[in-house]
Amino acid sequence: MAILCWDFDGTIALSHHLWSSSVKKAIDLVVPDNNINFLDIRKCMETGFSWHTPETAYPERTGDKWWKRMNKHFYKSYIYLGVSEPLAKTASEKVKEIILTPENYIIYETAIKTLQKAKELGHTNVILSNNFPELEQLMNSIGIAHYFDSFTVSACIGYEKPRKEIFEKAKEPYSGEKFYMIGDSVKADIIGGKNAGMKTILVHKGHSKEADYCVDKLIDILKII
Repeated sequence: MAILCWDFDGTIALSHHLWSSSVKKAIDLVVPDNNINFLDIRKCMETGFSWHTPETAYPERTGDKWWKRMNKHFYKSYIYLGVSEPLAKTASEKVKEIILTPENYIIYETAIKTLQKAKELGHTNVILSNNFPELEQLMNSIGIAHYFDSFTVSACIGYEKPRKEIFEKAKEPYSGEKFYMIGDSVKADIIGGKNAGMKTILVHKGHSKEADYCVDKLIDILKII
């Protein structure tokens, strides 16, 4: 039997420009008549996240401290885009609530069927994700957390894929098992997984010579494992 290490966003669920959209929604709530361009927000969101600098470890800045750092990034982005300080502060504090809204996430077709069938076959599903600290709670709200035996999330431990530490953390509860890393990022999931001694499956991204396997539909993973 195998341990299936699943990425979340872009692999199991699809969220359309999640962070940029949430930052835009937050300022729209606070300043309904603003003229801030969504594309300008997207440019601001291209940097500033812990997964943008995976070479930097931050075990002392996890959980609420991770969010505190992110709120500062949202605040500075709003200021850069011309929002006044009081309104920028109010809007930045609303982003987390929007991010944790289940309706923002669309589960990929066949994802639930694949996860359920994998469990029935005796395999173990685990989450291994570069993501915010409350990912497990969000997945519980969406109704899919029960398909997974454990959750290893970067903002909870202070290491981002493709760093080996986050993969080792996910592997800790299991010994002598065959591991697969399943994800949509060549750098984070495929190269990171290979360096951690896992077989790798790239999903939703066509073919890559870096991956051991590539599939367009999650259900096809069952033919591999």
